[in-house]
Amino acid sequence: MEQIAATTKLDLEAVELEFPRNKQTVYLNTGTTGRKPVSVLSSIMDGWQHLNDNPTLTTFLDPAPLENARAAVAGLHKVPERSILLIPNPSQGLHLLMQSFLRNPGDELVTTTHEHGSAYAIARHLEETRGVVVRKLEVDPTKSSTQFTFSLLDLVTPRTKLVLVSEISCTSGWCPDLNTLSESLALLEVPLLMDGAHVSGHLESSPANYPLWVGSGHKWLGGPNGTGFAYVAPHLVPLLEPVWLGDHHFDRKEADIEDLRRFEQAGTSDVVRWMGLTRAIELYKRFDPKLIAARQNALVDYLRMRLDAELSPVYRTPLSEEDSRKTALVTFNFPAERVKVDDLAMQLWERHQICVRNDFVSPTPHLGIRISCHYSITEADIDILIQALKTMVDHG
Repeated sequence: MEQIAATTKLDLEAVELEFPRNKQTVYLNTGTTGRKPVSVLSSIMDGWQHLNDNPTLTTFLDPAPLENARAAVAGLHKVPERSILLIPNPSQGLHLLMQSFLRNPGDELVTTTHEHGSAYAIARHLEETRGVVVRKLEVDPTKSSTQFTFSLLDLVTPRTKLVLVSEISCTSGWCPDLNTLSESLALLEVPLLMDGAHVSGHLESSPANYPLWVGSGHKWLGGPNGTGFAYVAPHLVPLLEPVWLGDHHFDRKEADIEDLRRFEQAGTSDVVRWMGLTRAIELYKRFDPKLIAARQNALVDYLRMRLDAELSPVYRTPLSEEDSRKTALVTFNFPAERVKVDDLAMQLWERHQICVRNDFVSPTPHLGIRISCHYSITEADIDILIQALKTMVDHG
C-alpha cells in the first residue's frame, strides 16, 4: 500500500540515530514505558562514571542532578521550579497526594472508571483503612468533554475532598477539555488531582492549570525508569502529609513550609536517573514539541487508515472532536467471533515480536490492543503490525 507523504519537518534521520532500529522487534507500547534515546543512555553511563568518582558527594551533597532535572521539568511545563516535586513515578505521586487529602472516615473521592490501576489500589487502601468513600463515574466514550465534566460535577457533594481524573486516558487516549471542570472545582474549593502520566513528551500542557498534577519522564519523553514529577500549587503544599520520611524532612519543613523538596528526602537513592531525565527533556525540545506532535498525528492517521481498510476494528479511542485533543494512543478491539487467538497482545509478541498493550478496560481485554504512535516508530512498523493482525483476526 502506498505510504502517506511526510507532513512534517521533523528530522527523521536524526530520530533514527537516537532510536536505532531493532530488526527483531517492533515496539508500539511507549504508553507503558518508552524506549530510551541513545543520548539518554549515554548520559546515564557518563553519570554513573561521575558518581563512582565520589559516590558520597554525588549522592548526598551535590544538588546539581536533582536541581537540573527540576529546572528542566519546570521549563518544559512553564511552571515555577519550587512547585515541582521529583518522584520515582506517577503512582507514588498519586499516593502522596491522595492520602494527604483523603484523611478521615466519610471523606469522598470522585474519580472515573478509566483511571490507572494504581489509583484504584490506593483508593481501595484508603477505603479499607480510613473509611474513605469512592464515587466513580462510568465513562461513556460517546459523550463530549462538556457532558463528561457535568457528569463528574454531579457526583461532587459537600463531603468531596478530592477529584481525580486523567488528562489523557491511559485506557483510550482520550484527552478531553477539562478547563471547565478545573474552574468549577476551584469555585467549590475542591482540589482537582490531574493524572498527567501520558502528557510529558506527548502533548504540550501546563500543569499550572490545575492545583495538583502528576507526570512521567519514562513514557513519551524516553527518560530513565524511575523518573516522575508532580506539580503542587503553593497554597496546597502545607497540607501534604508524607508517605516516606528522610533525615532532612523536618529541617526543610521548618525552614520553608512550601518547600516541596522535603518529600524527596527518603534516604539513599539513584541520582543518576535525573541526569538522564534532563537529557531526555533537552532532546525533546531540540526536536521541537510541535513537530513531534505533528509526526505522531500523521502516524495515528496512517494507522487508522490501514486498520479501517484491512480489519474494521471497534475503536475505543474517540475521533478528535472540537472539545478534545488528538493523541498518539489508539485503542481498539474485535468481536470474539473474529479473533483466532487466545490473546492478541501475547500472540503478537510471541509470534512476531511486536510489543503492544491489551485493551484492559474491556470486559475481554485479550480481544483488543492499545497502540502508542510515538515519533520513534515508522509507517513500516505499522505495516508489520497490520500484516500480523491479519493472521489473527478475520476481516469484518
